[in-house]
Amino acid sequence: MSSAYGTIARPVSGLSLSSVLPRHATCRSNEAQGNGKNATLFRIASQKETLDNESQIYSLSGATHHTLVETMHQVFNGEVERGDTYPQEFALDETHFENYFFSGDSFVLVKGNYKQASDVPLRSTEDWEEELLGFFYIKPNYPGRCSHICNGGFVVNPIHRGLGIGQILGKAFLKIVPVIGYKASMFNLVFVSNIASIRLWRRLGFKETGRVPKAGRLRGQGQDMSLSNSGTSSNKDNEGYVDAIQFYWDFETMVVPPEYDT
Repeated sequence: MSSAYGTIARPVSGLSLSSVLPRHATCRSNEAQGNGKNATLFRIASQKETLDNESQIYSLSGATHHTLVETMHQVFNGEVERGDTYPQEFALDETHFENYFFSGDSFVLVKGNYKQASDVPLRSTEDWEEELLGFFYIKPNYPGRCSHICNGGFVVNPIHRGLGIGQILGKAFLKIVPVIGYKASMFNLVFVSNIASIRLWRRLGFKETGRVPKAGRLRGQGQDMSLSNSGTSSNKDNEGYVDAIQFYWDFETMVVPPEYDT
């Protein structure tokens, strides 16, 4: 698995993701969408991975559902281009997105109540823009003797924000991580300007273990923009440095609440 340290091997686990996937949830309702929507979480394999018979029950094939991967790519790049949550400065091309988001284990939350992955129909990217709710990855945070600590990256489809999807993904993360074989989780860069994420990790019970001063140069976080002599802004993105909080979960000492099963 690629990282800042090079390739890192995934932990060895005797457990199967079939014990926790597919995972079902109900999204919170709002006035615009009416009743809460059913949702199902699956693992999604890279387009290069071949699935065996067991994993086909809980895993979507990136090769078969390539339009879903394309939609994930588009949504992620939208997050990058906003410049206020992820550290990447420029949109990723297809190869770089695959290397970044599928270098570990990736999971996707879609609308609908499905018993197994084969029940999910093929859709166009236009349809997936509506049916895709959110997604996240799990991969090693450090190499070698520290590779038992994982990292996670989360994305909620912006058209479905406000429905509790972040909480659904966060609870699923806590149930899935120990099954894969990790002993702990570390979120390195939760920017203090990302109020929703900070509230979520605190609410779910993650420990705050540190703070990185001026960790990110983010859009919309600078001081009031001044105008140049030409009358245009001297900082078109109003960038400014913000701190980041680090969140930690030790699966050997911290119990995942039973209610996180649903």
